[in-house]
Amino acid sequence: MPIEVIRPKKEDVLKCIARYDEITAVDGGLPDQPIEGFHRTFRNAIGFTQPEGGEEVYSPIGDEAKPKISHLSPGFGIGYVSAKPGQGVMMHTHDTNETFVVVEGTWMFEWEGDNGNDHVILNEKDIASFPVGIQRRFECVSAREGEEKGTIMAVIGGDAPSAEWSPESVERMKAAGTWPEAAE
Repeated sequence: MPIEVIRPKKEDVLKCIARYDEITAVDGGLPDQPIEGFHRTFRNAIGFTQPEGGEEVYSPIGDEAKPKISHLSPGFGIGYVSAKPGQGVMMHTHDTNETFVVVEGTWMFEWEGDNGNDHVILNEKDIASFPVGIQRRFECVSAREGEEKGTIMAVIGGDAPSAEWSPESVERMKAAGTWPEAAE
């Protein structure tokens, strides 16, 4: 069966454009972000709406990063994460695939493997893709020369994917006082 061709008005197509400099940068929305070593900024291009479940369930980029393109339900989300070297995210998992493209700098991607934690360092234009259920984290290792932060692009399946923190991450957030009491 052929795909139906549509001919939209230009203003309708322009609603589907997310220029990087026009995507709101947000540095909060997740309970690990206030803790040293886990500061990062999100730019939500498309998708990543808050999943159902209250304070126990998190969007991969938090509930403060509203999508620039919000009227579509494409079945995936795309956002940017920027961080200074030494900053990243605590160990967590998702209910959908999560794929990263290193845009600027070098990044360490770590996961809980069958013989303990393991990691890989990726350079600009390298890609890492994590299936459902793998506990993983990432951290900026270095920014481009002359830049303060590195940037990765995250592509995550689903229109409202969910993230869960590892038990060790939850304990660390509780000790820091950033874990919501309602989620206990």
